[in-house]
Amino acid sequence: MSKIQERIAEIDKATKRSRTINNILWVFVFGLVALAGYFAFDASQERNKAIDLAEKNDSLRIIASDAKDKLLLSEEATQEKLDSIIRASGADLWQQAKGINTLKAYSNYFVENPNDSVHKADLTKAVNNLLSNVGYVQYQETNGNKLYDVASDIHLDGDFVRFKTDKSIRNGAIGVNNCGASNSKRIDVIHKGKIVRINKLCEASGSKSIWAEIAYSN
Repeated sequence: MSKIQERIAEIDKATKRSRTINNILWVFVFGLVALAGYFAFDASQERNKAIDLAEKNDSLRIIASDAKDKLLLSEEATQEKLDSIIRASGADLWQQAKGINTLKAYSNYFVENPNDSVHKADLTKAVNNLLSNVGYVQYQETNGNKLYDVASDIHLDGDFVRFKTDKSIRNGAIGVNNCGASNSKRIDVIHKGKIVRINKLCEASGSKSIWAEIAYSN
């Protein structure tokens, strides 16, 4: 083979090698382009999913917010209805207490409705009207003997007691200055066990004797 033929053969081999490498490079490039396209498509799909999920979350938040608002409105309406019922019930109980018109009835009402600001003044007025009489009774004897028992079943403002025996009510204390009329005389009788309210106490000087100004009912 001549040198020229050998040279042509070498050129053919180089050309074939170059073509093969070029083909391999194109295949690699196509592969990269295809892979990039796949990733781009997948990213687009994920983006669409994310958008759909965000929209669904927004819808759920709107639904939840609406449900919460409706629940709050329902709770407010329910509480308002309960308050109305309680007010009506309290008014009924108050009318019942007024109808009975005893310390025990007013005390029971106060225990059941301790925070009733609507009838608070009415309650005070009703108790004062019931205990409209005022007089003086010996509260403690000179030897320190107490003539009363505390009325622990009466839960109203003030001190309430029951005397252990029938007691004479006078218009002034005996032997105590500045405690009612100086010329003390009998004006009424309070019977054993009758509940009275203590308005004030009058202590005799140099003695354990104590008189009390009481408010009582007939």
